[in-house]
Order: sequence, then C-alpha cells, then structure tokens
Amino acid sequence: MNNIAINNATIQSWIDNRLTIESVEQFLISNGYETVQIQEYIQQFKKIKNSKKLITGIIIMGIGAFMGFLACVIAMINPIPDIQDFFLFGLTLVAIGLMIYGMYLVF
Repeated sequence: MNNIAINNATIQSWIDNRLTIESVEQFLISNGYETVQIQEYIQQFKKIKNSKKLITGIIIMGIGAFMGFLACVIAMINPIPDIQDFFLFGLTLVAIGLMIYGMYLVF
C-alpha cells in the first residue's frame, strides 16, 4: 500500500468551511485524486472532525459534573433556606442536561 501524504491544512480548511463528506469527495474527484487517496482524505477528515466533537463533549460533561456537585453541596449546606429548591432542583436539572448533551457529543 502506498503511503499518501495528507495535507492537514486542507482538511482543516474544509472543517472551517463546514463542508460535508459528499462535497469533500466531489472536490477531490474534480481535482483528479485517485480512489485510494480520496478514501484516505475522507477517513482523515472524519477523524479530525470527530476528535473536535469528542473534546467539546468531555468539557461539557466536566462542567455539568462540577455544576451538579456544586448544587449538591449547596443544597446540603442550605445557606439560604428560601432558595434551597433552586439549587436542589433547578441547578441539578441544568447539570444533568449538560452531562447528557456532553455524552451525546462523545458517543
């Protein structure tokens, strides 16, 4: 199998321009790339695109986990009894939502 030099700057520009896989494939075909080269470019394009989504998902899950922990601790301490429900239900609900969205991005 031939080693194909893939230009990551080109792939990054495709991601920045929000191109779909089909449009990338059409671009490569129109520029005369071979089938093997097109497959390698598409594979690398998917890999880079998914890695950015993975990192974003992990960050959002971390924020959600911290927010849930903070809501739990504040609800247990109960510094202001009138707004305990906000921390116990509201902030926890937002934290769970963030964690689910983060899991959606990761998986």
